[in-house]
Order: sequence, then C-alpha cells, then structure tokens
Amino acid sequence: MKLKALLAVLFVAGLAASLALAASPKPSKPGAKTASTTTTTSKKPKCQQVELKGNATAGSVAFTVLKANKRGRSLVGTSVTLVVPAGGKVKAKACSDGGGALTLRDLHVKVKPTKP
Repeated sequence: MKLKALLAVLFVAGLAASLALAASPKPSKPGAKTASTTTTTSKKPKCQQVELKGNATAGSVAFTVLKANKRGRSLVGTSVTLVVPAGGKVKAKACSDGGGALTLRDLHVKVKPTKP
C-alpha cells in the first residue's frame, strides 16, 4: 500500500514539474521598458568545391605525424618530408572562395612503385 502511495506522489510531482517547465512565459507589465540590440555579421563566402586531376611534377610534402601504424610509431610527433616523383597521378578536392583562392580539402597521390 505504501508503495502505491509513493508511486502516486512521484507521478503527481513529475506531472507538476513538467507543466511548470512547459508553461508559457508571463507577459511583461504594461509600460515596461525593453531593450533590444541588433548585430550584423558578414557572411563567409560559400565554398565552391573544385575537383582536380592531373600528373604530379617532382616535389615534396612535409607534415607532422599524428598517428602511425606499428612500423611507423617511432615517427609520431616528428616532422617528415615525403618526396613525390614526377609522373604520379594526383586527385585533389579543394574549396574555392570568391577570389579564386583554393583551400585543399582532400588529396590522393598514386605513384608507380620503383623496382629495387
């Protein structure tokens, strides 16, 4: 019997709390002053995705290693430079802003393996 009474009290308390939280806000007093501010922000130029494909010229890519497999664990936290030989196939996705500047989003380079 006590369990049923406790459950009934909890149900009523939960119902009252949900109604109190869902109640509409009270209207303001007539003649009360309200302040409002308006701010404007300039919109960033939208990204126009550009997909590029081509052949690589000889060059290099430098970056800091954040993750590596078991064989490359000793390189984590260091800067490495990878040499890209001429003739490699390149696929790139970039974002073009209104002025024509490109920001790289994705890069794939395929190089034919050299014979040892």
